[in-house]
Amino acid sequence: MKWLPSIVILVCLAAFGSIACDSGDDASPSGVTTSTPGAVATAAPTISITYAPAGPATFHVRAGSTEGSRDVEAFMPADVRLRVGDSIEWTGHGFEGHTVTFGDDDDVLASFAYLIPNPADADEVIFNPILALRSERQGPHDGTSAFINSGFFGVPVEQKYSLAFAKEGLYTYLCLVHPFTMNGTVTVEPADAQVDSPETVAARGAAEGEAYLAELAEEATRVDEAAQTAPGPGDSRIHYVQVGAITDHGQVAAYFPAALDVSVGDTVIFQNDDRNFHNVIFKGAGELPPGIGILPDADGRGLNFSLSKASAKFVDPPPGGFDDKTFLSSGSIGVLQPRLNWTLRFTTPGTYAYVCTIHTLAGMAGVITVQ
Repeated sequence: MKWLPSIVILVCLAAFGSIACDSGDDASPSGVTTSTPGAVATAAPTISITYAPAGPATFHVRAGSTEGSRDVEAFMPADVRLRVGDSIEWTGHGFEGHTVTFGDDDDVLASFAYLIPNPADADEVIFNPILALRSERQGPHDGTSAFINSGFFGVPVEQKYSLAFAKEGLYTYLCLVHPFTMNGTVTVEPADAQVDSPETVAARGAAEGEAYLAELAEEATRVDEAAQTAPGPGDSRIHYVQVGAITDHGQVAAYFPAALDVSVGDTVIFQNDDRNFHNVIFKGAGELPPGIGILPDADGRGLNFSLSKASAKFVDPPPGGFDDKTFLSSGSIGVLQPRLNWTLRFTTPGTYAYVCTIHTLAGMAGVITVQ
């Protein structure tokens, strides 16, 4: 796909290109202690291969799946062979949503602004409706259209999207929300070609989905059990909270550890150096700022998302210190965000609850108890 590198850069830089990473936050401290559990081996399931009967058929592909805080971000299976006249029905589900997007020209997507101001709210931005909503051209796909897009789908509930293929060829596509992990190909053969049956394709996708969920669960356990701590000034300790975890096929939207006990004078460093961005917000005695809003399209072409500027703003501790009634915000942290790490020193006993407002659908929350 010759426009894939451009859209990867577009997604990352157009959305966040005005923000520079804080290069001083990603240095690893000395004296860190970790524990690493052993790897868990899983056996691949046996799939019975049958072949598609004559005539047009519908093949089923999963466009992501989610379970709790685990979000699989992959097309399952990613590569499908079918015949002229056949269709694919994608079933999308994920707490960030997905798209099924076909294109063959670098200029098609690069010509669009990825994020634009929300006309209804000056404190928000929204995704460009051209990218977020279903395209006017929907198929059947015959290789002549430079842009066919499902728009965002599969959030907050499971949704489906279908497309027929009318001409032989190799068609490549991706998810605009997760271009690093969600890429697929559709190979369209002559109408009389022998291809795997829809049942075989669906079974392969289901097996991949289970494997990817297990992979995410294993990674979550590894990160959680590898909790880091280091000596701090005097008798204090430095504790590290990993903000989110990833594999090649998805993410776990959680804090590791989610519950942490520290002593007065200890420091907590929230760190996120992966491809997904999050925030850490202590609401204190006030209300949480909005994170991502879901905007149904009035013309029925799907959903758009709004991004609140309030969740991206830093609110660091005041000079006089803070307690568990103080509102604090890391702003967006992660690769291509203003900072990778956020450091807080706790000097007042209390129970400090915090959340990621970007991933409220995943229940991403944590608590620090200061003794």
